[in-house]
Amino acid sequence: MAFKKSKQKSQPDLFATASFSLPERERRYMEDELSWHNEFYRNVLLNIDEEILRPLFVDGNMGAPTKQLRILIAMRMLKEGRGCSDEQLYENVRFNLVWRQAVGLFNINDECPSIDSYYMLFRRIAEYEQNNSEHVNLYKKIYQDLTAKQIKKYKIAGRTIRMDSKLIGSNIAWFSRYEIIHETFRKQVPEQEAMRISDQLYRQKALDFLAEDASKTVYRSDDETLGQRLLDLGVVISHILAMRGEGEVSLLHRVFHEQYDVDKDGNITVRDKKLVSATSVQNPNDPDAAYRSKGGKKVKGYSTNITETCDEEDKPSLITDVQVKPANAADNGFLKDAVEDTKKVTDNSIDKVIVDGAYQSKENRELASDEENGFELVANGLQGKPSRFDLELREDGSLEVTDKQTAEFITATKVKDGQWKIAVESPKGKKSYRYFDNEAIERSQNRRRMETIPWEERKKRNNVEATIFQYCFLTRNNKTRYRGLFKQTLQALARCAWINMRRLFLFDVNAANLALQKA
Repeated sequence: MAFKKSKQKSQPDLFATASFSLPERERRYMEDELSWHNEFYRNVLLNIDEEILRPLFVDGNMGAPTKQLRILIAMRMLKEGRGCSDEQLYENVRFNLVWRQAVGLFNINDECPSIDSYYMLFRRIAEYEQNNSEHVNLYKKIYQDLTAKQIKKYKIAGRTIRMDSKLIGSNIAWFSRYEIIHETFRKQVPEQEAMRISDQLYRQKALDFLAEDASKTVYRSDDETLGQRLLDLGVVISHILAMRGEGEVSLLHRVFHEQYDVDKDGNITVRDKKLVSATSVQNPNDPDAAYRSKGGKKVKGYSTNITETCDEEDKPSLITDVQVKPANAADNGFLKDAVEDTKKVTDNSIDKVIVDGAYQSKENRELASDEENGFELVANGLQGKPSRFDLELREDGSLEVTDKQTAEFITATKVKDGQWKIAVESPKGKKSYRYFDNEAIERSQNRRRMETIPWEERKKRNNVEATIFQYCFLTRNNKTRYRGLFKQTLQALARCAWINMRRLFLFDVNAANLALQKA
């Protein structure tokens, strides 16, 4: 298909517009600049830069021209904003006058892009990200460009930002270990391939596994029987992988090497479940999803990090950065990219970053203290349990230790460079030594520094919880309807674009009401 840019504004036909035939009250609503659909058209659709999508299409006159790409991009935002299915989305964009006007289809005879064009566009965006050496997500570039225009229009400085993350479950069943391996085997090994196994014993075992209902096997088997089934299945998978050749790396290959160990003699054993990584496949229907247990909740899915502007009077807070990673990603790994991307979106430097203790790390503190691009890192806590001892390194190299339980001051004994010790007594009167290193001293220092930050400043981070609530408001049990990192990212970006639009809409409504009161 050839790239064709849309006209900047749709041209309404006086006699073909939907509102022309409506009663006066309904017509006033349709034409009201402060209605949500007109806000969406004005602040979202018209600001979508289709040029960002040019790499997806051929240059010149080859192929049919593209159909209004910005409408397709905006439709995704409408879908996640309203929490509807693709079928409901298309039904509304085709027949709901308000939704049609939101995407610029003012006239009755304006044609809605086909659902095939909708799917094709996002498939091309996915393929471009996968095949591009830098793995650029063009939908995220559109989101950043759109937000940058909104920030410029509303004159938001964005020098103070806050962020938080949310664990979101993938739309997958919660499989046991045996079901994960068995379902992967069933999906990756067709019956025809199993029939081609020359060894009769392996062939029959493979066919038996393909015909098996794994959930019933798990339900009926004791631990010993299930352990043997796991081993037998691993032996069959190993045989099939050997048939295929070592050069082929498939999902089956990945699952086998995540769940089994093979010694130098080729003997196969089931890996201890404690040694299986949280990044291992949780369900073959979504190989990108990872496992994480946090705050007593177990999730198989992803972690979404949201960054927004804050602390500006008479200005809306807008989401400047959205990152989605597998669920086992540490929160402190989001901060650097969030700060850099926000700088690009706001076209401004960052003065203050407000986070919780999970974002604390040595690398992030070094980033914050950088002389040229540094910022104030305000954390409302530190990870880990507070130590019983407060440590302070003196200028002469001695270490002063304060026991918070007894309020006793102790001068530690230096053991070697970077290590000190003090004598402590257990409740039973047993004497032992407690050792401290430079890392413990730095932790104590950071905790003291954090405690000097006024509570009014630290609690500003809490407001980002409202954004997190809105982000996952339409999910069911904190699970989206999607599988795969790409689709989860699209959902997060589209949902946050909708949240930004709603904030601008409410801001404009409040501003108009204030203007009326002053008039």
